[in-house]
Amino acid sequence: MLEPLLESVKIGGKPGAPRRHFETVAGDKGYDGAAMRETIRSHGSQPVIPHRKRPDGTYRPSAAGFDKALYRRRNVVERLIGKIKENRRIATRYDKLAETFRAFVLLGFIRIWAKTLLSDTA
Repeated sequence: MLEPLLESVKIGGKPGAPRRHFETVAGDKGYDGAAMRETIRSHGSQPVIPHRKRPDGTYRPSAAGFDKALYRRRNVVERLIGKIKENRRIATRYDKLAETFRAFVLLGFIRIWAKTLLSDTA
């Protein structure tokens, strides 16, 4: 599913056509593979994925360029996913239709945003 995900990227914000790629794409060790890394690179992004250890406990020579600081920023997304999954309807994928599920995910994000906004002003 990595290929369709990267194909669907549209990053807005600035005037003009939206950007079609991320600067970096972070993933856990489950995405450590040459094919995954090449797919990410072919979409104009830099993979930030830790390497798995070999059975003898060593790493491949290509593991030397791993950027730990960028990988740690992935935690922000993981925490946001954890917060959104506090909504039982989203965590259990209660809705059958993708449109309905997406709508409730958006409502969950709005709820988190509003909660943060109100707690900052109080």
